[in-house]
Amino acid sequence: MFEKEIAVYSKIKSKLPLGQFVLIHGDELIGVFATDAEAVTAGARRFGLEPYLVRQVRSEESAISNPALSLGILRASSTY
Repeated sequence: MFEKEIAVYSKIKSKLPLGQFVLIHGDELIGVFATDAEAVTAGARRFGLEPYLVRQVRSEESAISNPALSLGILRASSTY
């Protein structure tokens, strides 16, 4: 999951402003935002329940994980 989005991020990371948040869907950079809330809101409005990646641009990256989602404890679906 998110292989395309992570590949896009890795490819363009050096051109992005540090500290900003990027919204990536598939193989496309959708936008750069000042806050994670702005990026998530834009992603939800544009893509609804489709998956998209929001990530802060940092000089040193840490591993991304969501154990609850990976283990099926948390489901990323909504009735709204």
